Amino acid sequence: MMCPRRFGLGRLVGLGMLLLIAYPPPCGGALADPDKDLPSLDRLEIFQPGEPSLLYSQKGEPFASLAPEYRIFVPLDRIPRSVREAMLDAEDAQFYQHGGISLKGMARAAIRNLTSARVKEGGSTITQQLAKSLFLSPDRTFSRKVKEFTLAREIEKHFSKDKILEMYLNAIYFGSGAYGIEAAARTYFSKSVGQLSVAEAALLAGLVKAPTTSSPLVDMKKARARRDYVLGRMRTEGHLGEAQAKAAKQQPVALKPLFRARGVAPHFVDYLRSELEARYGRVLTAKGGLRIYTTLDLEIQRQATEALRTGVKAIENTLAGKRKIPAGEPRWLEAALVALDPTTGEIRAMVGGLDYGHSQFNRAVQAKRQPGSAFKPFVYAAAFERGYAPTRLIGDYPVSYTIPRNGRLVEWRPENYDRQFRGSVTLRRALEDSINVPAVRLLEAVGVDAVIDLARRAGIRSELRREYALALGVSEVSLLELAAAYTMFANRGMAQRPVGIRQVVASHGEILESAGHTGEPVLREEVAFILQSVLRGVVERGTARRARLPGWDVAAKTGTSQESTDLWLVGFTPRLLTGLWIGADQPRPLGSHESAGRLAAPIWADFMRRALREESPVTLPIPEGVLPIRVDYRTGDLAAPDDPGGILEYVLRGESLPDEPARGLSAPGPTGPPSVQPSLPLPAGAGER
Repeated sequence: MMCPRRFGLGRLVGLGMLLLIAYPPPCGGALADPDKDLPSLDRLEIFQPGEPSLLYSQKGEPFASLAPEYRIFVPLDRIPRSVREAMLDAEDAQFYQHGGISLKGMARAAIRNLTSARVKEGGSTITQQLAKSLFLSPDRTFSRKVKEFTLAREIEKHFSKDKILEMYLNAIYFGSGAYGIEAAARTYFSKSVGQLSVAEAALLAGLVKAPTTSSPLVDMKKARARRDYVLGRMRTEGHLGEAQAKAAKQQPVALKPLFRARGVAPHFVDYLRSELEARYGRVLTAKGGLRIYTTLDLEIQRQATEALRTGVKAIENTLAGKRKIPAGEPRWLEAALVALDPTTGEIRAMVGGLDYGHSQFNRAVQAKRQPGSAFKPFVYAAAFERGYAPTRLIGDYPVSYTIPRNGRLVEWRPENYDRQFRGSVTLRRALEDSINVPAVRLLEAVGVDAVIDLARRAGIRSELRREYALALGVSEVSLLELAAAYTMFANRGMAQRPVGIRQVVASHGEILESAGHTGEPVLREEVAFILQSVLRGVVERGTARRARLPGWDVAAKTGTSQESTDLWLVGFTPRLLTGLWIGADQPRPLGSHESAGRLAAPIWADFMRRALREESPVTLPIPEGVLPIRVDYRTGDLAAPDDPGGILEYVLRGESLPDEPARGLSAPGPTGPPSVQPSLPLPAGAGER
């Protein structure tokens, strides 16, 4: 290695003139002090061995790095000579001869900038590029260039040429999120730097000048042209023979991207990062070389993102057409979706918002909102658990409760969305049509504590207020916990906690953790099946009719909070369970006549059709303890096989058949004050449509 040549006074004067020509200072501005505010060289010691931890999909495809930058340190002696020569010939062929700057390069830049009447070329050496990439802003200004020159000279004083080249090759940006030559080799070719061919090394060297626009993932024609330019430089500098250079230019660019789905699930990545940091710490999580095998299905994730964006845009257009959104107003609706395997709780997709670049807030996990009628299945499940049958009648009559509020007793009268009352209805019809008053009456009958206990066993950890309005979904929950709680309805009474990680493997191969899927028994299998059959009725005849999927048994429940501020739909097939939320970050009514059944159900169905298109429909068997019978849908009485008003119903074996009179809670009239906490009166229209 040759020693850097020292600069005499004449050379420095000439350099100063070239700097003034190449980077003229602002008109009237003073020259910057080159020694002022220079960063410390101590930061150059950041190059420590360590490999980013990677996330893999359920099919073993890497899709994200947990480090802020995808950078893998590799010593210079592990970088092949052909790679080093390609980089030097492309960026700084005189690297081992100059002392940190190149007068020839500066002169060339000055001439080009003079002829173009603007700052067009920098003429930077590898040492200058290192200084700029680590310490300085990319602005092409005179003061920054003076600092870059001064810092480059300091770097040359403190480090050998080989060390500078090593740092450069590990620091420079190659596009597509890759910093350093090893990360670039893996990002574009899924191989280590030691396995690169000459043509591949030349392609990577060609990216440094314009890593974003010349990336082969962005513009293959430009990337190949840059590769061929570098091969020509290697021929000129004597590092390749003419035949070798010609053969390399004829090779096709065979990309094998490591991150085929980079950026596809940013909210999910943040969700897992938070979990992993709690267990392993921030440093090991980011740069410990962990291999984290997740439950994410990349194709389902893509379909979830597309379905949400398309669907919410359609809603905004609908609302704009009704003049509920002023013309020209920016997008304000948000949405979140989470899809789970109902038998394991594994997260197949998670979308925490429509634009991660605009907001990193994860609405599927961090936001807590009123689920509205999407909470009602817990009330009915608690009732079925206590022997109630779907055929049982319950009163849909005016009712009032005396409750404490602000230190005094007031009356609360729950109302149905249409302010109509239907008399006595079956529990099935009450849930299918999401009628509010019967839900409150049923909660009163089974007890608030029983419903809260069931929700807790199902995995809901958010605060649930002890009040009768709990039946109408006034207690805020997150989308993920509500969707996971529904697994007990889809999974024979076994509740599964949401799982995003299957396995964590250390850099040396040790398995640090593996997920289990035992589930928690919450409901009897027979009770879960009966509740599921009622939720199928919600889709067949009730508020979620727009969530139908031809050929599939679909069970679902809609939820619409007061003034349609929040729209929910949680539903499932035997293969996939999906929760959907739509609303605004700052609660804002969509309109009293809008509902989840009208606006959210089509989006949910669109996503499910996409996600299940490769799956075959599955029908779950009827548990032995369940008896199928035919009943009158309106009255719940046994019906003849040819009765046009009859439906197939399910009841527990051993229970009395529904042919006895006066079954249920049908008597109208007020009841006494409940021994629960205050409940705020709900306006007319609260509940589901």
